[in-house]
Amino acid sequence: MRVGFDVSKLFGPRDGVARYSASLLEALAELSEERGGRPGLVLYALDAEVDSRGWRRLLEGLPGNVRRGPGRWPRRRELDLFHIPTFADPACFDGPVVFTIHDLTFLTHPKFHVPANRNQCLLATLRAVAQGATIIAVSEATAGEVRKWFALPDDRLRVVYEAASAAFVAFNGADLEAARRRLAERFSLDGPFVLSVGTLEPRKNIARLIEAYGGLGPDLRNRVPLALVGGGGWKRDAVFAGDWPDFVRRLGAVSEEDLIALYNVASVVAYPSLVEGFGLPVVEAMACGTPVLTSDRSSLAEVAGDAALCVDPFDVAAIRRGLDALLREPSRRDRYRQAGLERAATFSWRRAAEEVAGIYDEIVRGTGPRTAGAR
Repeated sequence: MRVGFDVSKLFGPRDGVARYSASLLEALAELSEERGGRPGLVLYALDAEVDSRGWRRLLEGLPGNVRRGPGRWPRRRELDLFHIPTFADPACFDGPVVFTIHDLTFLTHPKFHVPANRNQCLLATLRAVAQGATIIAVSEATAGEVRKWFALPDDRLRVVYEAASAAFVAFNGADLEAARRRLAERFSLDGPFVLSVGTLEPRKNIARLIEAYGGLGPDLRNRVPLALVGGGGWKRDAVFAGDWPDFVRRLGAVSEEDLIALYNVASVVAYPSLVEGFGLPVVEAMACGTPVLTSDRSSLAEVAGDAALCVDPFDVAAIRRGLDALLREPSRRDRYRQAGLERAATFSWRRAAEEVAGIYDEIVRGTGPRTAGAR
Protein backbone atom coordinates (compact mmCIF):
# COMPACT_ATOMS: atom_id res chain seq x y z
CA MET A 1 0.00 0.00 0.00
CA ARG A 2 1.41 3.37 -1.06
CA VAL A 3 0.01 6.41 0.72
CA GLY A 4 0.76 9.95 -0.39
CA PHE A 5 0.96 12.43 2.49
CA ASP A 6 0.96 16.23 2.20
CA VAL A 7 3.74 17.81 4.29
CA SER A 8 3.36 21.39 3.05
CA LYS A 9 2.88 22.75 6.56
CA LEU A 10 6.15 21.28 7.80
CA PHE A 11 8.12 23.85 5.81
CA GLY A 12 6.52 26.90 7.38
CA PRO A 13 5.65 28.22 10.85
CA ARG A 14 4.81 25.42 13.28
CA ASP A 15 1.17 26.26 13.86
CA GLY A 16 -1.41 23.76 15.08
CA VAL A 17 -1.92 22.12 11.68
CA ALA A 18 1.84 21.82 11.21
CA ARG A 19 2.25 20.16 14.60
CA TYR A 20 -0.61 17.79 13.80
CA SER A 21 0.96 16.88 10.45
CA ALA A 22 4.39 16.32 11.98
CA SER A 23 3.15 14.22 14.88
CA LEU A 24 0.86 12.04 12.76
CA LEU A 25 3.55 11.54 10.11
CA GLU A 26 6.11 10.50 12.72
CA ALA A 27 3.70 8.04 14.34
CA LEU A 28 2.64 6.60 10.97
CA ALA A 29 6.29 6.22 9.93
CA GLU A 30 7.15 4.33 13.13
CA LEU A 31 4.11 2.10 12.68
CA SER A 32 5.03 1.44 9.04
CA GLU A 33 8.58 0.50 9.99
CA GLU A 34 7.28 -2.04 12.52
CA ARG A 35 4.90 -3.50 9.94
CA GLY A 36 7.47 -4.00 7.22
CA GLY A 37 6.71 -0.83 5.29
CA ARG A 38 2.92 -0.86 5.43
CA PRO A 39 1.69 1.70 4.80
CA GLY A 40 4.46 2.97 2.53
CA LEU A 41 4.57 6.74 2.92
CA VAL A 42 5.39 9.04 0.01
CA LEU A 43 5.68 12.74 0.87
CA TYR A 44 4.57 15.70 -1.21
CA ALA A 45 4.57 19.44 -0.48
CA LEU A 46 1.49 20.60 -2.36
CA ASP A 47 1.44 24.21 -1.20
CA ALA A 48 5.12 24.89 -0.57
CA GLU A 49 8.22 25.46 -2.69
CA VAL A 50 10.90 23.34 -1.02
CA ASP A 51 14.55 23.03 -2.02
CA SER A 52 16.62 19.86 -1.71
CA ARG A 53 18.08 20.93 1.63
CA GLY A 54 14.64 21.34 3.13
CA TRP A 55 13.64 17.87 1.98
CA ARG A 56 16.89 16.40 3.28
CA ARG A 57 16.35 17.89 6.73
CA LEU A 58 12.82 16.51 6.87
CA LEU A 59 13.71 13.00 5.68
CA GLU A 60 16.74 12.70 7.96
CA GLY A 61 14.41 12.62 10.95
CA LEU A 62 12.22 9.83 9.56
CA PRO A 63 12.70 6.08 9.00
CA GLY A 64 14.07 4.92 5.68
CA ASN A 65 10.69 3.56 4.58
CA VAL A 66 9.47 7.16 4.09
CA ARG A 67 10.44 8.78 0.81
CA ARG A 68 9.90 11.96 -1.14
CA GLY A 69 7.48 11.87 -4.06
CA PRO A 70 8.95 12.15 -7.55
CA GLY A 71 7.28 15.48 -8.28
CA ARG A 72 5.28 18.23 -6.70
CA TRP A 73 1.91 16.71 -7.61
CA PRO A 74 0.92 13.10 -6.84
CA ARG A 75 0.04 10.81 -9.73
CA ARG A 76 -2.68 8.17 -9.53
CA ARG A 77 -0.58 5.31 -10.87
CA GLU A 78 2.01 5.79 -8.11
CA LEU A 79 -0.32 5.80 -5.09
CA ASP A 80 -3.24 3.87 -3.63
CA LEU A 81 -4.59 6.94 -1.84
CA PHE A 82 -3.60 10.44 -0.76
CA HIS A 83 -3.92 11.95 2.73
CA ILE A 84 -4.27 15.71 3.07
CA PRO A 85 -3.86 16.71 6.74
CA THR A 86 -3.95 20.39 5.79
CA PHE A 87 -6.55 22.43 3.90
CA ALA A 88 -4.74 21.88 0.58
CA ASP A 89 -6.87 21.39 -2.52
CA PRO A 90 -7.71 17.67 -2.99
CA ALA A 91 -8.29 18.23 -6.71
CA CYS A 92 -4.55 17.57 -7.08
CA PHE A 93 -5.23 13.81 -6.91
CA ASP A 94 -7.74 11.80 -8.92
CA GLY A 95 -7.73 8.75 -6.65
CA PRO A 96 -9.03 8.04 -3.13
CA VAL A 97 -8.46 10.90 -0.71
CA VAL A 98 -8.37 11.09 3.08
CA PHE A 99 -8.93 14.67 4.24
CA THR A 100 -8.43 15.90 7.82
CA ILE A 101 -10.76 18.67 8.99
CA HIS A 102 -9.39 20.43 12.06
CA ASP A 103 -12.34 22.78 12.46
CA LEU A 104 -15.01 24.58 10.48
CA THR A 105 -14.48 28.00 12.01
CA PHE A 106 -14.15 29.45 8.51
CA LEU A 107 -17.89 28.66 8.24
CA THR A 108 -19.10 28.89 11.83
CA HIS A 109 -17.00 31.91 12.86
CA PRO A 110 -15.95 33.62 9.59
CA LYS A 111 -15.14 36.89 11.37
CA PHE A 112 -12.09 35.20 12.89
CA HIS A 113 -10.53 34.62 9.45
CA VAL A 114 -9.18 36.78 6.66
CA PRO A 115 -10.99 36.29 3.32
CA ALA A 116 -8.10 34.49 1.57
CA ASN A 117 -7.81 31.87 4.31
CA ARG A 118 -11.57 31.45 4.58
CA ASN A 119 -11.91 30.95 0.84
CA GLN A 120 -9.06 28.45 0.64
CA CYS A 121 -10.40 26.33 3.49
CA LEU A 122 -13.94 26.41 2.11
CA LEU A 123 -12.90 25.50 -1.44
CA ALA A 124 -10.69 22.62 -0.29
CA THR A 125 -13.38 21.24 2.02
CA LEU A 126 -16.12 21.50 -0.61
CA ARG A 127 -13.94 19.66 -3.12
CA ALA A 128 -13.08 16.95 -0.59
CA VAL A 129 -16.76 16.38 0.11
CA ALA A 130 -17.66 16.44 -3.61
CA GLN A 131 -14.85 14.01 -4.50
CA GLY A 132 -16.13 11.50 -1.98
CA ALA A 133 -13.13 11.79 0.33
CA THR A 134 -13.03 10.04 3.67
CA ILE A 135 -13.07 12.81 6.28
CA ILE A 136 -11.12 12.62 9.52
CA ALA A 137 -12.37 15.01 12.21
CA VAL A 138 -10.12 15.67 15.20
CA SER A 139 -12.97 15.70 17.73
CA GLU A 140 -16.63 14.79 18.07
CA ALA A 141 -17.40 18.50 18.19
CA THR A 142 -15.77 19.00 14.80
CA ALA A 143 -17.49 15.89 13.42
CA GLY A 144 -20.84 17.30 14.53
CA GLU A 145 -20.17 20.51 12.62
CA VAL A 146 -19.20 18.52 9.51
CA ARG A 147 -22.46 16.54 9.69
CA LYS A 148 -24.44 19.73 10.14
CA TRP A 149 -22.90 21.68 7.27
CA PHE A 150 -22.31 18.91 4.73
CA ALA A 151 -24.80 16.16 5.63
CA LEU A 152 -21.96 13.69 5.40
CA PRO A 153 -22.90 10.03 6.03
CA ASP A 154 -21.24 8.36 8.99
CA ASP A 155 -19.35 5.86 6.83
CA ARG A 156 -17.37 8.75 5.32
CA LEU A 157 -16.61 10.48 8.62
CA ARG A 158 -14.22 9.25 11.30
CA VAL A 159 -13.07 10.86 14.55
CA VAL A 160 -9.37 10.46 15.35
CA TYR A 161 -8.13 12.45 18.33
CA GLU A 162 -4.88 14.34 18.45
CA ALA A 163 -2.41 13.95 21.32
CA ALA A 164 0.52 15.68 22.93
CA SER A 165 3.92 14.78 21.54
CA ALA A 166 5.88 12.27 23.63
CA ALA A 167 8.27 15.10 24.55
CA PHE A 168 5.57 16.75 26.69
CA VAL A 169 6.09 15.15 30.08
CA ALA A 170 5.94 16.27 33.71
CA PHE A 171 9.28 17.23 35.22
CA ASN A 172 10.37 16.47 38.76
CA GLY A 173 13.43 17.09 40.89
CA ALA A 174 16.54 18.23 39.01
CA ASP A 175 14.70 18.46 35.68
CA LEU A 176 12.14 20.84 37.14
CA GLU A 177 14.83 22.98 38.75
CA ALA A 178 16.72 23.13 35.45
CA ALA A 179 13.52 24.26 33.73
CA ARG A 180 13.06 27.02 36.31
CA ARG A 181 16.63 28.24 35.76
CA ARG A 182 16.11 28.16 31.99
CA LEU A 183 13.00 30.34 32.19
CA ALA A 184 14.65 32.79 34.58
CA GLU A 185 17.58 33.21 32.21
CA ARG A 186 15.66 33.32 28.94
CA PHE A 187 12.46 35.14 29.90
CA SER A 188 13.12 36.64 33.36
CA LEU A 189 10.36 34.42 34.77
CA ASP A 190 11.79 33.69 38.18
CA GLY A 191 8.59 33.11 40.14
CA PRO A 192 5.02 31.83 39.70
CA PHE A 193 3.17 32.75 36.51
CA VAL A 194 0.07 31.86 34.50
CA LEU A 195 0.70 30.66 30.95
CA SER A 196 -1.44 31.15 27.86
CA VAL A 197 -0.41 29.38 24.63
CA GLY A 198 -1.78 30.16 21.17
CA THR A 199 -1.44 32.39 18.17
CA LEU A 200 -2.46 35.97 18.83
CA GLU A 201 -5.79 36.07 17.03
CA PRO A 202 -9.27 37.07 18.21
CA ARG A 203 -10.75 33.60 18.73
CA LYS A 204 -8.11 32.80 21.35
CA ASN A 205 -9.98 35.26 23.60
CA ILE A 206 -6.85 37.00 24.87
CA ALA A 207 -8.62 40.33 25.46
CA ARG A 208 -11.13 38.78 27.90
CA LEU A 209 -8.37 36.80 29.58
CA ILE A 210 -6.41 40.01 30.16
CA GLU A 211 -9.51 41.81 31.41
CA ALA A 212 -10.20 38.95 33.81
CA TYR A 213 -6.60 38.96 34.98
CA GLY A 214 -6.74 42.68 35.60
CA GLY A 215 -9.62 42.08 38.03
CA LEU A 216 -7.61 39.78 40.25
CA GLY A 217 -6.52 41.07 43.61
CA PRO A 218 -3.31 43.14 43.48
CA ASP A 219 -1.54 40.54 45.63
CA LEU A 220 -1.92 38.04 42.77
CA ARG A 221 -1.80 40.37 39.79
CA ASN A 222 1.43 42.06 40.88
CA ARG A 223 3.16 38.85 41.94
CA VAL A 224 2.04 36.36 39.28
CA PRO A 225 2.42 37.63 35.70
CA LEU A 226 0.45 36.37 32.71
CA ALA A 227 2.87 34.95 30.12
CA LEU A 228 1.60 34.85 26.53
CA VAL A 229 3.25 32.42 24.10
CA GLY A 230 2.50 32.54 20.38
CA GLY A 231 3.20 34.48 17.23
CA GLY A 232 0.79 36.71 15.38
CA GLY A 233 -2.22 35.09 13.76
CA TRP A 234 -5.21 36.19 11.71
CA LYS A 235 -6.34 39.73 12.55
CA ARG A 236 -3.63 40.03 15.18
CA ASP A 237 -4.16 43.80 15.48
CA ALA A 238 -7.66 43.15 16.83
CA VAL A 239 -6.45 40.94 19.69
CA PHE A 240 -5.89 43.71 22.21
CA ALA A 241 -6.42 47.45 21.82
CA GLY A 242 -4.31 49.92 23.73
CA ASP A 243 -1.17 49.44 25.82
CA TRP A 244 -0.43 45.98 27.17
CA PRO A 245 -0.76 45.91 30.99
CA ASP A 246 2.34 45.59 33.14
CA PHE A 247 1.31 42.13 34.34
CA VAL A 248 1.45 40.71 30.77
CA ARG A 249 4.69 39.16 29.50
CA ARG A 250 4.63 38.63 25.73
CA LEU A 251 7.14 35.87 24.93
CA GLY A 252 6.28 35.44 21.24
CA ALA A 253 6.94 32.15 19.45
CA VAL A 254 9.18 29.83 21.45
CA SER A 255 11.01 26.58 20.80
CA GLU A 256 9.47 23.26 21.80
CA GLU A 257 12.06 22.88 24.54
CA ASP A 258 11.13 26.26 25.99
CA LEU A 259 7.42 25.50 25.66
CA ILE A 260 7.75 22.26 27.61
CA ALA A 261 9.67 24.10 30.32
CA LEU A 262 7.00 26.81 30.44
CA TYR A 263 4.20 24.25 30.78
CA ASN A 264 6.03 22.49 33.60
CA VAL A 265 6.86 25.57 35.63
CA ALA A 266 3.60 27.49 35.17
CA SER A 267 1.19 27.55 38.10
CA VAL A 268 -1.83 27.43 35.75
CA VAL A 269 -2.36 27.23 32.00
CA ALA A 270 -5.24 29.46 30.85
CA TYR A 271 -6.82 28.60 27.51
CA PRO A 272 -10.31 30.17 27.38
CA SER A 273 -10.53 30.05 23.58
CA LEU A 274 -13.90 30.82 22.02
CA VAL A 275 -13.83 27.85 19.64
CA GLU A 276 -11.37 25.07 18.77
CA GLY A 277 -11.36 21.98 16.64
CA PHE A 278 -9.40 20.10 19.30
CA GLY A 279 -7.38 22.38 21.60
CA LEU A 280 -3.94 20.81 21.74
CA PRO A 281 -2.51 23.16 24.42
CA VAL A 282 -5.01 21.70 26.90
CA VAL A 283 -3.62 18.18 26.47
CA GLU A 284 0.00 19.38 26.32
CA ALA A 285 -0.41 21.24 29.61
CA MET A 286 -2.07 18.23 31.25
CA ALA A 287 0.72 15.95 30.05
CA CYS A 288 3.19 18.29 31.76
CA GLY A 289 1.23 18.12 35.01
CA THR A 290 -0.10 21.67 35.03
CA PRO A 291 -3.70 22.51 36.03
CA VAL A 292 -5.75 23.99 33.19
CA LEU A 293 -8.51 26.58 32.93
CA THR A 294 -10.32 26.33 29.61
CA SER A 295 -13.67 26.90 27.91
CA ASP A 296 -16.85 24.97 28.55
CA ARG A 297 -17.76 24.71 24.85
CA SER A 298 -16.77 23.43 21.41
CA SER A 299 -14.17 20.66 21.56
CA LEU A 300 -12.49 22.05 24.67
CA ALA A 301 -14.99 20.67 27.15
CA GLU A 302 -14.88 17.35 25.27
CA VAL A 303 -11.09 17.13 25.41
CA ALA A 304 -10.76 18.39 28.98
CA GLY A 305 -13.50 16.23 30.48
CA ASP A 306 -13.50 16.61 34.27
CA ALA A 307 -9.74 17.12 34.35
CA ALA A 308 -9.76 20.92 33.89
CA LEU A 309 -11.70 23.87 35.23
CA CYS A 310 -14.10 24.79 32.40
CA VAL A 311 -15.70 28.24 32.31
CA ASP A 312 -17.86 30.33 30.01
CA PRO A 313 -15.27 32.05 27.75
CA PHE A 314 -17.58 35.03 27.17
CA ASP A 315 -17.95 35.67 30.92
CA VAL A 316 -15.00 37.73 32.15
CA ALA A 317 -16.10 37.33 35.76
CA ALA A 318 -16.19 33.53 35.38
CA ILE A 319 -12.67 33.50 33.95
CA ARG A 320 -11.49 35.70 36.81
CA ARG A 321 -13.13 33.52 39.47
CA GLY A 322 -11.59 30.41 37.94
CA LEU A 323 -8.11 31.92 37.88
CA ASP A 324 -8.48 33.21 41.44
CA ALA A 325 -9.57 29.80 42.72
CA LEU A 326 -6.74 27.92 41.02
CA LEU A 327 -4.08 30.41 42.12
CA ARG A 328 -5.25 30.59 45.75
CA GLU A 329 -6.12 26.94 46.40
CA PRO A 330 -3.13 24.53 46.23
CA SER A 331 -5.38 21.54 46.90
CA ARG A 332 -7.50 22.35 43.84
CA ARG A 333 -4.37 22.73 41.71
CA ASP A 334 -3.12 19.36 42.95
CA ARG A 335 -6.45 17.72 42.12
CA TYR A 336 -6.46 19.08 38.58
CA ARG A 337 -2.80 18.22 38.15
CA GLN A 338 -3.44 14.53 38.88
CA ALA A 339 -6.65 14.42 36.89
CA GLY A 340 -4.91 16.12 33.98
CA LEU A 341 -2.06 13.63 33.90
CA GLU A 342 -4.55 10.77 33.77
CA ARG A 343 -6.64 12.48 31.10
CA ALA A 344 -3.64 13.30 28.88
CA ALA A 345 -2.58 9.65 28.97
CA THR A 346 -5.82 8.68 27.19
CA PHE A 347 -4.68 10.55 24.07
CA SER A 348 -1.94 8.89 22.03
CA TRP A 349 -0.33 9.52 18.64
CA ARG A 350 0.35 5.79 18.43
CA ARG A 351 -3.36 5.10 18.77
CA ALA A 352 -4.12 7.85 16.25
CA ALA A 353 -1.67 6.32 13.76
CA GLU A 354 -3.21 2.88 14.18
CA GLU A 355 -6.69 4.28 13.61
CA VAL A 356 -5.59 6.24 10.54
CA ALA A 357 -3.72 3.23 9.14
CA GLY A 358 -6.91 1.22 9.65
CA ILE A 359 -8.81 3.78 7.56
CA TYR A 360 -6.18 3.44 4.82
CA ASP A 361 -6.58 -0.35 4.89
CA GLU A 362 -10.36 -0.13 4.57
CA ILE A 363 -10.10 2.15 1.55
CA VAL A 364 -7.51 0.02 -0.23
CA ARG A 365 -9.41 -3.22 0.48
CA GLY A 366 -12.58 -1.61 -0.77
CA THR A 367 -14.42 -2.03 2.52
CA GLY A 368 -14.44 1.68 3.30
CA PRO A 369 -16.54 4.42 1.67
CA ARG A 370 -16.48 5.04 -2.07
CA THR A 371 -13.90 7.70 -2.86
CA ALA A 372 -12.77 9.75 -5.80
CA GLY A 373 -10.85 6.79 -7.20
CA ALA A 374 -14.14 5.09 -8.10
CA ARG A 375 -15.43 7.95 -10.26
